Amino acid sequence: MSEQSWTRKEYNTWDEAFRALAPVNRQQSVRVAEYTQLLFTGACAASYGRGTPEGEARMRGQYADVAYKCGLYHQLGKALVPPEYQIWQKDFSSEEIAVYRKYTTDGRLLVAQLQERGQRAKEKRTGTLEEAPTKNVPWLMIRESCEQHMERYNGAGYPAGKVGREISPIAHIVGLAKELDRLSAETKLEHPFEYAMSTLLAQSGTAWDPDLIEVLKAQKDGCRAIYEKFIYYTLTLPETIPLVVKKEGRPMGLSYRPLVGAGDDGIIGYEAIPWFGGIAGRPGETEGGEAIEDMMKRTGIINDVSFYLLYEAADTLLRMANCDIETKGIIVDMLGTFYKQGSHLQRFQKLFQDQPVDRHKLMLTIPEKIVAEATKTQEELIVRYLKNDICLIVDGYHPDVIPEARLAELGFEYVRFAPELYMKQETADAIGRMRNSGFVVVASGADDHDKLAWLKACGCEMIGGTITGHMTDEDGIIRDSLAAMQN
Repeated sequence: MSEQSWTRKEYNTWDEAFRALAPVNRQQSVRVAEYTQLLFTGACAASYGRGTPEGEARMRGQYADVAYKCGLYHQLGKALVPPEYQIWQKDFSSEEIAVYRKYTTDGRLLVAQLQERGQRAKEKRTGTLEEAPTKNVPWLMIRESCEQHMERYNGAGYPAGKVGREISPIAHIVGLAKELDRLSAETKLEHPFEYAMSTLLAQSGTAWDPDLIEVLKAQKDGCRAIYEKFIYYTLTLPETIPLVVKKEGRPMGLSYRPLVGAGDDGIIGYEAIPWFGGIAGRPGETEGGEAIEDMMKRTGIINDVSFYLLYEAADTLLRMANCDIETKGIIVDMLGTFYKQGSHLQRFQKLFQDQPVDRHKLMLTIPEKIVAEATKTQEELIVRYLKNDICLIVDGYHPDVIPEARLAELGFEYVRFAPELYMKQETADAIGRMRNSGFVVVASGADDHDKLAWLKACGCEMIGGTITGHMTDEDGIIRDSLAAMQN
């Protein structure tokens, strides 16, 4: 901390104190002010907070402009502490938490000083912060908002742990406005406003007065308009428009298995495994592509089905990129027959135009048998794909079937060894040689801890199996990844 080099300042004007706040706090205060004014107007119309003499005096429509100032200046007390204490940090010590939370009580004293600056010039010059009693309702509303906006209906807030109607109604409105902004502006989700609303509604009767939550519900559309007004100044994420519409009851799609690496970096990618439904008499059940590959070949739909699944994987990659989720890529398990259907290079190029993802992160498996038994025409097609940056992984690889030098000659860079070769010294040696030659070795079939540890020790870069994580869908990837980023 640089507290020793920081000198506490004395402020002569509201603007001077406001500009001393960190930029992120100033921006938030402007948003909170707009939410506060909207909710205050709705609360007055609903007679919220008039159950006490203090509330009866404050909750009147004539004070809508004052409510805006309550939101704007609610965290003015942060101007009295070093910049490093103005923004909450998860690793604050108990002493630092106490310093941070003091901005509420200090804020009340600061606004009182600014309100009274003409009358209390001597105290202002000496730096004394004392509050003179006042009956001025607008003054009291701003002071209460500074001090009590972090109080909660159930007494779990600070600085005094006030409960229920002990909390000033305008301060409770400011607190709700601030939490609405925090959840919708700082949470990494594609639909943060909906998340914020559902979270706050669920806290009715605990953190928030149920009557105030009813006001929030009534003002939802107005709050959404404020959110959308400031969306480009917040940390919210863009919504990705998918090219595959995932309708309920669709007959096919992708499930995703997490992939881990040789280190302890957690999930670094996903394997996309096709599923097909529509099994007569067994609703909800699915089967793999191999089971119906002959049917798809016979009916001439292998190409269309394959690109449908590739577009779905590309949608997921773009969504992850838009959500700032780091990944090494998605490995799509492709039907071997796809590579026998002639060139689809133009369709690949269109895919990457339609969904501009990093093409090296969309990886396609190609069975070893297809490569080993390829005709000259098929081999030329495979080479064309590789030369055009279509990332192909030789799947189920056996070094004695296709020599390493042959793979390099064709242009392959990725291999996935056959699981039956695992746990053998000669396989470990082969993996080491290929890695030293520049190949990227990925793996599947990590179905127990011993295999996972062995594959990690061999240096496999992306490892999948029943032990690396539960199967999930695209929404699960985004939800779980963003939750991990928040922690």
